[in-house]
Amino acid sequence: MLYKDGLKALRQSARLYGQCCRTMVQTLGLDLAQIPSWEATNALIQHHDLRSMEAQRDFLIEVWSRAKRRLRREISRRTYASPLHIVPPALRVEGFDHRQYTVMAKLLSLQPGPQVCDTWRDLESSARESLARAIDAFNFLEETDLAEFSHEYAHKVAALVGGIFGCRFEYSEGAYWDTCPISLMHSRVGMSVGFTATRLCSLCGEELDVCDHLLDTPYEVQVHRDIEGTCNACGRRSCSHSDGEVVLAYPQPVLGDAKIHEVTLVPRPRDPLARITKVEIDPQLLARSLGEEPKGRNLRCFRCLQPCGGFKTPQSSRGKILSDQTGR
Repeated sequence: MLYKDGLKALRQSARLYGQCCRTMVQTLGLDLAQIPSWEATNALIQHHDLRSMEAQRDFLIEVWSRAKRRLRREISRRTYASPLHIVPPALRVEGFDHRQYTVMAKLLSLQPGPQVCDTWRDLESSARESLARAIDAFNFLEETDLAEFSHEYAHKVAALVGGIFGCRFEYSEGAYWDTCPISLMHSRVGMSVGFTATRLCSLCGEELDVCDHLLDTPYEVQVHRDIEGTCNACGRRSCSHSDGEVVLAYPQPVLGDAKIHEVTLVPRPRDPLARITKVEIDPQLLARSLGEEPKGRNLRCFRCLQPCGGFKTPQSSRGKILSDQTGR
């Protein structure tokens, strides 16, 4: 079951990644050879023997900034251009190893045409959602034959997100927080929850052991959603069912009156997605990395562009922080 969930998440991520690449190439006219990749920049870092974080950071900023400027320039130009003059160029995939994703992107239904002012926002939304699903895929596939592939693929998507759209450390409650998905993915710790709850029927809301519905029998139900948006027919928040329609559905167990008794940090939780979503950054470590106290300033993060530093256990150090002030 986890393997199937991982494959599903991987396909969803690749579809979104391909959608971004296709938009950049066929709609905005960029050559994919102008867009860096995580593998290519890693090879160049090794070739130029860039060992310090500062040298790697400066190199990565320069490489990705060129691609970002080209993309913004094309979006701005085509937003106000006549659609009669926009002709999608041929898809060229030589260099930077994007071939498998652009081939997949050809199957998408996105049509080239005049650009609108929210093109950048749509691209960023697709890229970040692709990264979220890539992280989910790795968490599902961690102990399978696809673990290494899904790990490297998550790095590919993270580099696109960080390089083109940028990432910043969260500042709230007087502290800086690490919320980087690819950084947190490499900290292999999750939460195992001990709790008690009653099992309710998804169709009638009564206790599953006493209601009249049988788990292996489909029933006609009128679709409606609860206050959290969960569909009573399938138990999901995101589905194709419309409120009010009548569909055949199997009853499913739904937890009710849940009471949490304890939470334990474990390397691999029973629910692979029960992971930590933010970690407070040691202010002394941050000050040493920056050379001064940031004092609430916006800080950019570049770790998703760097070569992989390996996985960390809860006991290992979090390493140096690769960051800088906004506007560099």
